[in-house]
Amino acid sequence: MTRSTIARALLATGASGALLVLLAACVGIPTQGSVQAGPVAEEAADDGIVFNPFGPTAGDDQLGILQGFVAAFNGPKGDYEVARQFLAEDVRSEWDPRQSVLIRSNAPPAFRVVDATNIEFTFNTHAQLDERGYYTANPSAQQTLTYGFVQEGGEWRIAEAPNGIVVPESTFTRIFSPHSIYFYDLDLRYLVPDQRWYPGGTTATRIVSALLQGPPDRLRGAVVSQFPEGTQLEAGNTVAVDENTATVPLSSEAAAASDRQRQLMRLQLSQSLSSVSGITTVDMTIGGVHVPVTSLGADVPEVNPTVDARPLVLVDDQFGHSSGSELTPIPALSEKVVALGATAATLNAASIAAAVRGADGSVYVARTGELPPAVLDSRPGLVSPTMDDYGYVWSVPADIPNGMIAFDFTGGANPVASSLPASSRVVSIDVSRDGTRLATLLQTPSGARLIVSGIVRDAARGFAPTGLVAEPLLDANLEADVAIDATWVDQLNVATLVVDDVQHEVDLHELGGVATELGRPGPSVAIVGGNGRLGIRVLGDDGVLSAPRGSSWQRSQLTVQFIATQR
Repeated sequence: MTRSTIARALLATGASGALLVLLAACVGIPTQGSVQAGPVAEEAADDGIVFNPFGPTAGDDQLGILQGFVAAFNGPKGDYEVARQFLAEDVRSEWDPRQSVLIRSNAPPAFRVVDATNIEFTFNTHAQLDERGYYTANPSAQQTLTYGFVQEGGEWRIAEAPNGIVVPESTFTRIFSPHSIYFYDLDLRYLVPDQRWYPGGTTATRIVSALLQGPPDRLRGAVVSQFPEGTQLEAGNTVAVDENTATVPLSSEAAAASDRQRQLMRLQLSQSLSSVSGITTVDMTIGGVHVPVTSLGADVPEVNPTVDARPLVLVDDQFGHSSGSELTPIPALSEKVVALGATAATLNAASIAAAVRGADGSVYVARTGELPPAVLDSRPGLVSPTMDDYGYVWSVPADIPNGMIAFDFTGGANPVASSLPASSRVVSIDVSRDGTRLATLLQTPSGARLIVSGIVRDAARGFAPTGLVAEPLLDANLEADVAIDATWVDQLNVATLVVDDVQHEVDLHELGGVATELGRPGPSVAIVGGNGRLGIRVLGDDGVLSAPRGSSWQRSQLTVQFIATQR
């Protein structure tokens, strides 16, 4: 073993772990040691920490080359130009580091020298990114990758390398950061985020490239883009940032856009690039010529719809917004909800209609004005209904997951095609505030499961729902015994209330991100979202509402019969 190899391994693994690696490698037996961020230097950049790994050193043996290659995964600069230096010449350009990112645990990985030309790299992984930048959490599993070696000019190089990279959990969030790419709902009333993860350095260009590819498969039919078909970044150009302005060079197809489309195109770009540090304005060009765009004025699609901060509750046979000891009813609507003997309700954004499950278990729509409540669904075993702002009430029997129907206010039924597991039971359904996605909480034979799917609509029929997108935005087995309720918290987060080993727990699930534990509120029966995490309310089995306070839950002085969902 060369001195340079020893130095590299000590930096890459930590001295104690490296000693085991080196001794074992020299005699060709299984090896273990922690591969951390080195050998690299790091520096601050506009869009986060940039790691500057070292290239190969003359005389490195196979293990030293592999150690350096793995360490160089932390340096994405120049499309991983340093990592490519460890590869044999004929595979250097073929290796695709963006195919996937395996996020390994911080537990020490293992290197096993198989023979003079092969080494195995074994580690535990619990999450990954795919080539599109989508984050998926997985159950912890062991992975083994095999690397083959050849000699070129008397130096060892990697001739066989699996596509993709591996990074430890401890450095993943220092290299990669989440960015939302924005599309529109079909009626152009809302901006809808689609979260991806990108490394620093070329973030702006990658965001714009992904945006110009149009809605991804998992949102196809649920959202639209305003860029003309075929629009791409101008060949050979990237997004340039100068004095806080991002200049986006578009291909000639963009010239077909109307004035209104140009307004919405720039808004998509501005919102999608807002997470990149240093960008405050966006300029579009076609053929190097500035594209003039007029102001949207007051006609601006909403980014993150909010609701009344006051909880909407039924208490002492009165229905309304609660503030302290006061209850403010909704004019011409609250009394109708009460008259139905409501056990659950969802109020629309305009506060002029509510989807109600009545005392008889049927689903109704109650509206302001002179019209009496109308029964929409009287099938047995219905879960609490949800609704959207296109004028549809969603209803499904708990034991028939694929029996979901979206009713218009006249009772017209629109079956919603889906592929929810038939062996499961529906616990709750909740349409996002922008009307583009449905959160479904299921009870399965193996426990609680949360599925969030895009909603396909027919624009020619009043945006009637026709189905759920086959590829879900989120499909998570919650590692909990019992599913109780789920709710939208904001555009990107869904909170779940579950029971795990008799303990009631609340978790926050970020679409395209990680899940966060929000503590244990005690025995509870329902959860509703407000405006962000602090707006979440949980209803205890004793009728008392609780709100999150730090890592705990604070009980209020309010006892209610049920808490309703607001849109």
